[in-house]
Amino acid sequence: MRSDDFGAWDSLVAGTLGHHRSRLLPGSPPFRAHIRWGAVAEFEVLLLHGSGRVELQRQQGGHGVLLLPLQGLTQEWVNGIEQLAEPGMALLFRPGDAMRGCTSDTITGLSILIPEACLPGAAPPSPLLNQGPVHRRLITAGLQLAMAAAWQPEGSEHAAAALVEALHPWSHPPDPDQDGDRLSARRRRQAVADACGWMEVHLGRRVSLEELGLALGISVRTLEYGFREQLGRSPMAELKRRRLRRLRQLLQEADHDHRSVAELMQAAGLLACGVTAAEYGRCWGESPRRTRQRRTMAP
Repeated sequence: MRSDDFGAWDSLVAGTLGHHRSRLLPGSPPFRAHIRWGAVAEFEVLLLHGSGRVELQRQQGGHGVLLLPLQGLTQEWVNGIEQLAEPGMALLFRPGDAMRGCTSDTITGLSILIPEACLPGAAPPSPLLNQGPVHRRLITAGLQLAMAAAWQPEGSEHAAAALVEALHPWSHPPDPDQDGDRLSARRRRQAVADACGWMEVHLGRRVSLEELGLALGISVRTLEYGFREQLGRSPMAELKRRRLRRLRQLLQEADHDHRSVAELMQAAGLLACGVTAAEYGRCWGESPRRTRQRRTMAP
């Protein structure tokens, strides 16, 4: 489906997600949406690419949804608690969840409809999937299922089985006493946390992976493994993400209105160039100037 008719899109969402109400937010760019649908075994997959800042309120029906942002932000209040999902993260909505969300100006994302039978047991502590091998496994399984739904290769049903298996920990939580590697895993988590803390302090200057390892007394190999296990990306990719996040914060602060976008890019440790602006747009779904403009236009 391709449409610039918000009403037609709204009707399609109602048929897919159930009870909801939505609206275009003030100052939104022109609405456009492109939706593709596919299925593998018992799972339905929707790929949405659209523009238009939309607010959507709904009550999750008789199925769950694994939401995987690929571009842009998904800001959700799930059962009254704010969750912010960036590309590389995911949100796992369960039947009965009450949600209110809004999108960035541009967004691309995957929604995988999960039968209620695949979500037994206790709910996870948070719907946000971000860090740790259990979360990374579920995100990877969701992306692989979407690929299988798009291309329907021979044996694509294995992608559905892998997603079911990745959902297993929430209905059968692991016994920590049976985890012989729990001490090593705890140390890796702490190493990643320490490295991220060091990055935050040094965002404004050029650093290397070797310098990061020396500062923390950790080998480059251990850092690479820990970051990929916990966050699904390399240490330097995480550093770039944090710098882009810092740039977004600076653009939203009135105290920096007298500084140019280029100056704020440099303050965040980024190159002041078109490549950085393009990377910012891919991550946050809008240009740096648009982020600043929306803040200054806010009542």
